[in-house]
Amino acid sequence: MSYSLYGGPGALRPSQVITSFGPGSIAQMAHDSVLIMGFSRWIQDKEYYEILNHPYLEDLLGKDHFRMPLATDGLGAITCRSFPTWGVCSNINCRRLQRHGDEPPSKKHAFSCTECRSDLHPAAFVLVCERGHMDEFPWEEWAHSGPKYKMCDNPRLRFRSWGRSLGNSDHYVKCDTCGASKSCGKATSPAEMKRIVGGCSGSRPWLGDAEKCDGAAVRGVSIRATSLYYPSVVTALSIPEWSDPLQKTIGKYISEIRELRSLLTDLDIAKRWDKFGEHRKMYPVEEIAEQIKRRFAPGKLGENPSEIQIRQKEYKSLMAGEFAKGDLEISDSPLDGDIRRYIDRLRQISRITEIRVIRGFTRGTPPDPYSTDAAAVHYCPIYGEPLNWYPGIENKGEGLLFSLNEGRLARWESRPDAASRCSAVIDAYHVWSKERGWDPRQISPRYLLLHTLSHAMIREMAHLSGYGEASIRERIYGEGAGGIMLYTANPSADGSLGGLVRQGKAEKFERILRSAIRRSRHCFRDPLCADDDPVEKSRSGVPAHARLNGAACYGCALLPETSCENSNQLLDRRLLFDEDYGFFRDME
Repeated sequence: MSYSLYGGPGALRPSQVITSFGPGSIAQMAHDSVLIMGFSRWIQDKEYYEILNHPYLEDLLGKDHFRMPLATDGLGAITCRSFPTWGVCSNINCRRLQRHGDEPPSKKHAFSCTECRSDLHPAAFVLVCERGHMDEFPWEEWAHSGPKYKMCDNPRLRFRSWGRSLGNSDHYVKCDTCGASKSCGKATSPAEMKRIVGGCSGSRPWLGDAEKCDGAAVRGVSIRATSLYYPSVVTALSIPEWSDPLQKTIGKYISEIRELRSLLTDLDIAKRWDKFGEHRKMYPVEEIAEQIKRRFAPGKLGENPSEIQIRQKEYKSLMAGEFAKGDLEISDSPLDGDIRRYIDRLRQISRITEIRVIRGFTRGTPPDPYSTDAAAVHYCPIYGEPLNWYPGIENKGEGLLFSLNEGRLARWESRPDAASRCSAVIDAYHVWSKERGWDPRQISPRYLLLHTLSHAMIREMAHLSGYGEASIRERIYGEGAGGIMLYTANPSADGSLGGLVRQGKAEKFERILRSAIRRSRHCFRDPLCADDDPVEKSRSGVPAHARLNGAACYGCALLPETSCENSNQLLDRRLLFDEDYGFFRDME
């Protein structure tokens, strides 16, 4: 499903609004580039949203609920404005660089050149600072910043190219009025920009305001650069304890119930409120009152809530028993024979619901994906006036969940050779994280094993399930557990094709696992790939960023970015098959 951006040309899918094109990002449309406004500036009418609930996510993020944008009569709730407001004439004989308004005269057409009436294309750069502020690129000051020139009274700029290359230095800006010109080669230089504009203006055009920003370096950034916008997205799966129809009703009317609780007891609400009429036929009113109390209980995740804690509760709940209600349908696939030496349990998930929520973004460098301290990460805000919700999206899909044999896994972890190899990668990851200003999270050797096995299984299943590698996601339950979930989730379809869940039948799963381990033994870059030793790299002083994996490359273990939960890091296929320390070393 797609919906039109309110206030601008083009269309985005809801999933894009919490990933590549969330509040504060620049989206390239058919005739213009537009800035997605903060969600406090979106249309607030309820018909433009579907309300989403997940108690653990709400506890983690401090919000009452989440909202998934919808289309209503061809319009959506999301507001935008044209940005940057500098445009370049598309006529090669004109190439006039000029300002325009926030919205074109017609949403179906581009802005027009004031000289030749040709369409305007967005100018190449915007100005950003290290704290995430963004402003128009100072084109007039830039053109007149050379030692031979000074600002003229009526600048008339043109953006031209020498046609020798595709680099920034091949483009230049020239003023017709006074003849001043300057190459764009240093447009991304903080030192050059400081000389021209001084410091950051603190502008936040997606919020329509500015704040004080002392001493931050500014630089030009291409409006198409991926570094312009890094969203921080938190994900959780629907689990049995919150998928009960009664809990779904409580979540749907949570704001109304909160108001009622200030006037009535939970038991009175359970007895008298009309929304619980159907539930009173199936549940004792005492049970309804207890579920209300449980939903509003503070600290569901305990102290210092984190996404890791959500995963731990998620794994425990998903492994607890059979379930077939609403957003979740999960059942055991019995295992027998030799496969039980490696796998403890296998579960088929015929229906699963995933909720993805955006909580902020950064510019220049990605945020720590597992940080629990928003202030430390310096997220750029995605709303002006605080609201009790974040934008989110609900995806439906299918998958399978399996756990490694815990006894064998514990014995594997106790091997000094396996621990040494894993520690070299983990230490590099910690150094690399600190270099980026992140708080390094605790990673165990079993995580590397589970993560690598997950990649091997996804590559194998892509040949059999009907889904491409990029459509299959992983969820690793490594801390205090030994589980892997492989699933697919799609916002445009309620349900799934059934391709993944069919691979969760015991006999098929065993064949897939054995084939994945066999394939992991070979790579077209061998012996270079297989002989990649993180321990030796560490001793040789190789930089941390170059030793975040062991034996892993795009020929054997790496996946598309949409599939991997950790940016294709912390992988080593030798942990699977090595004749000395491989977990599956004796698998035939």
